[in-house]
Amino acid sequence: MKKLLAGLIGLGLIFSISANAVPKNQKEIERQIVKIAKKYGCLTCHDIDKPKNSIPYRVIAKEYQGKPDAVKKLVTSIKYASFAKWQKIGPAKYGIKPRAIYMPRQRSIPVEEAEKIVKLILSLDTSKVKVKK
Repeated sequence: MKKLLAGLIGLGLIFSISANAVPKNQKEIERQIVKIAKKYGCLTCHDIDKPKNSIPYRVIAKEYQGKPDAVKKLVTSIKYASFAKWQKIGPAKYGIKPRAIYMPRQRSIPVEEAEKIVKLILSLDTSKVKVKK
């Protein structure tokens, strides 16, 4: 009985991991980002590649990829707001000056959805993002 229960738990973990896995195809990643971003109005200020009122998602990915606390920091910014985070970093490092000074908190986005979009953003290909020297 214990082996059967352990097997079922293991199988459930495998399915839950694959259901939450980030796709490898960049077009599919972008499509999923846009789908979630549209749902919550994020595209008013953000775009995948172009600066709008705020920094493009691909630049955010470049800045945070590989940092161990990236998901937590970005989810916190989404859920509880951030102020002037990109005002210095944007122009100095990426040559982009955002028009928006702060990101208002997004209470309507469930934490699970915020985590999902952050993981998708962090999986974007950033090889063409230019960093100033």
